[in-house]
Amino acid sequence: MNSVGRPGTGSTDALLTDRNGVGSALNLVGVVVVAWSTARSFAGADVPVLVVVATGVALLAWAVRLFLPGRAGPAVAAVVMVLLAAPGVMASSAALVAPIMVALVVLGADLALPVWLGPSLAAVAAVIVAVVAAVEGVPALVLLGVLAGLAVAVLIGVSRRQARLARRREEALAHRVAEAEAEQQRSALLADRARVARDVHDVLAHGLGGLVLQLDAVEALLEAGRTAEGTAKAADARRLAADSLVEARRAVAALHDPEGRDGAAPSLPAASGAVATRTAMSGSDVSGAATSGPVDAGAAVPDPGASGGGLVPLVAAHRSFGGAVLTEGDLSLRDLDDAHRAVVVAAAREALSNARRHAPGATVELSVVHGSDAVDVVVTNPLASGGHGLVGMRERFAELGDGSVVRADRTAGEFVVSMHVPHVDGGPRS
Repeated sequence: MNSVGRPGTGSTDALLTDRNGVGSALNLVGVVVVAWSTARSFAGADVPVLVVVATGVALLAWAVRLFLPGRAGPAVAAVVMVLLAAPGVMASSAALVAPIMVALVVLGADLALPVWLGPSLAAVAAVIVAVVAAVEGVPALVLLGVLAGLAVAVLIGVSRRQARLARRREEALAHRVAEAEAEQQRSALLADRARVARDVHDVLAHGLGGLVLQLDAVEALLEAGRTAEGTAKAADARRLAADSLVEARRAVAALHDPEGRDGAAPSLPAASGAVATRTAMSGSDVSGAATSGPVDAGAAVPDPGASGGGLVPLVAAHRSFGGAVLTEGDLSLRDLDDAHRAVVVAAAREALSNARRHAPGATVELSVVHGSDAVDVVVTNPLASGGHGLVGMRERFAELGDGSVVRADRTAGEFVVSMHVPHVDGGPRS
């Protein structure tokens, strides 16, 4: 039985339960004092030899218990202390009640031992003491005092056991809390990585799609002998590639510095909108170049800052890439706060990119309906669409956690992406 107490558990633990340091010293002092007092009491009385021998063994067990390794040895020594000291309690003028009390406290407080062991030994000791007291004619008050001491020792042992159980529960709870916090941090990290993966997918899919169209335009211009315009278009393509790379790096950097403490430029949703604008401006004449028609190098796309952003840059970019889109409603999404607007823009960007990949040349319908308490956005194109972006759309909307939903359905030969986003009272509007 390892009864070494915890630091700071008090002098009672040091005297009654510790087997090292101050506790061992105090126990040894107790052995010496009780042995001296018992010897004086026995010297003037006719004490049976068996009682003297039993008393000596009990005191020896008290001293040896402090240095026995493991659990079984000290526990057996404590049991010996109770059973062999009890017959000599009255002859020692109650001095031998001390080792019995120490043993009862130790046995009662040890969580490795059954809880009934201490009280059971106390009852046996009480019976032995009562029988001896009755035989020797010891006054009832003396007997009651000894029995009260045994009861107090049992209560102290049970109290120490409960305190240790409480500490153990607290430690287990703290361990579970630490594990839960670690798991929460791990889940947050995985969620951040998934978000960054979605953002990188959006940026690269949109940017690389535009880059391919830009390079097609360069090829068409060079074949038509319009070298100067082809060179300018190649420069636009290079800028588009550089911008996409910058935004991809921003997405990865957001995983390490989500609050933007390093002074990096806009957060990813805003930056992604900027990519859409730059893409549209850089590729504003792709359609004309691809058909070898006149190139309108001065075509401009509305500034998202001036127009309120929203879906306007995406529509302009889609048209500049040669796509046809019919719009209905206010594309600025002014009724949504920044977080909801960013999610809707990301989903619409993915839907338009999918339409260009899987339904090239087909007319896409984009409608925005502003209701009293929500905004509904629907993107429709004639052919089925797919890709990892659809999963990303659902994940983005699920993260909002306020009833925002996105659905992708195939209906009557059309692929329809529907978004439903509630208004957020008090949210920032643009």
